[in-house]
Amino acid sequence: MTFEPRRLHIAAIIFIFFKTMKETILLLFSLIIIFGREQFFTYLLIATIAIACSIIIYSWLNWLRFTYSLNQNELKIERGIIIRKKRTISKHRIQSIHLSQNIIHRLLGLTELQIETAGSDINVDAKLTAISIEEAHALRNQLKFDQQDQSGTETTNTYDYDYILEQQVPKYEASYKRLFAFGSTSGGFGVIISILLFGISEAELFIPDDIYQSTTAWLLTQALGTLIALSMILFILMWLLGVLGSIIKYGDFTVVRYEKELYITRGLWEKKQLSIPLNRIQAVGIKQNIIRLPFQLATVYLEVAGGEVDQSENMRTIIFPLIKKSEIQAFLTTMLPEYQYTMPDLHPVSRRLFYYQWCQLLVGLSVTLAVTLLFARPFWWINGLLLLMGSIYFYLNYRMAGAHLTKQQLTIQSMLLLSRETVFLKRDRIQALELKQSLLQKRLDIATIRASILNNFIGRHYTVSGIKQSIHSDITEWYSYRGDYSLNQVGIDLNTEKK
Repeated sequence: MTFEPRRLHIAAIIFIFFKTMKETILLLFSLIIIFGREQFFTYLLIATIAIACSIIIYSWLNWLRFTYSLNQNELKIERGIIIRKKRTISKHRIQSIHLSQNIIHRLLGLTELQIETAGSDINVDAKLTAISIEEAHALRNQLKFDQQDQSGTETTNTYDYDYILEQQVPKYEASYKRLFAFGSTSGGFGVIISILLFGISEAELFIPDDIYQSTTAWLLTQALGTLIALSMILFILMWLLGVLGSIIKYGDFTVVRYEKELYITRGLWEKKQLSIPLNRIQAVGIKQNIIRLPFQLATVYLEVAGGEVDQSENMRTIIFPLIKKSEIQAFLTTMLPEYQYTMPDLHPVSRRLFYYQWCQLLVGLSVTLAVTLLFARPFWWINGLLLLMGSIYFYLNYRMAGAHLTKQQLTIQSMLLLSRETVFLKRDRIQALELKQSLLQKRLDIATIRASILNNFIGRHYTVSGIKQSIHSDITEWYSYRGDYSLNQVGIDLNTEKK
């Protein structure tokens, strides 16, 4: 399949317009708030019309000047209204190709195609905003697959359920019951509440004075019970909005394991199809926040070199939104057999870690207590409250932390912001392994392990403290391939008496 330079579907003008408008809207409202408070709606109308006309012209020129072509081994893209940029992407450098459809795409039978290579740019290497679904699949097959593999058999180029059933390809689907539980326990509604509170605080600038004052007066005349009931109703609505947002984002979630990649489809409003090459996976992680811990629920994610672009999950790729802890081993065995499920075998860290962190907390609060007694004596009790909360936090940190070592895998578990994270790290994926000790840690015979991997061009670091110093040489030799250390050898040191 080859073709001469062609333009995107004309509907791309719509997507460019909305994207540019979205990037401009914050600046628009900022200028209106600063300069146009007295005649807000007049300034809003004038600025909106002027900016919209400018963006329409810009979107049309952007579409007109964007072309792409394909030959046997590479995709060529030319773009730029005034300054022309030409980019050539070799099919041998392509790491992953993603398809994405929002509502407009689906209504028009179009899709967006994103290409990522092994380059060092955090941006997408190529994005075709609006092309037909048939052309997108043809491009994907041409760029991603060879016509024949080494064995001479034709490589599959379709991702449909008939093929999955016929070949018995491993597949997991997230039910809507699970997605409802995922949204209910994700804490996403907290973000919505924060946005709502910010909007309420700024409402005085936009709401007419008579309406704002009458509403405020009515609220002040209500009984305490009525205000509590209204607050509860508002909280429930925000919680439902957070749950609905999670269901819309991860609806119809399916992950399929092929020979060389994972294939994920998700989304109701914006349908995404993500292909994740197995050779780009740097680590597998399991995350349980404080709400999910009592229910033994977790989210399974991947650290991918490159990964999904513009994702909000802290630049991680979720491969299953919510799963029971008892199901994780079967899930990894089916979808990622390269990684061993070693959570039950984790060795706890030394109890001295809790004493070390508690003493640091005590020293810090002693200073603040002295300052409080000098300048704000009535508030001395705040230091006691901080001591109690800090003690609980450091105790949980000690109880949740652990490590495990096998011939090819290091497992690290620690607590971060009231969430327990367990990460499985392959030896050949760890970019750097650092063991740190302060003078006091050295006296206590404990150390801190820090493992670094690639992730979206910025790196990711995993740390666990409280590991006994005696395994320093074992881990160093394991990482440097000088030794063959297994669970039993390292486990003896990790499981020694904690004093």
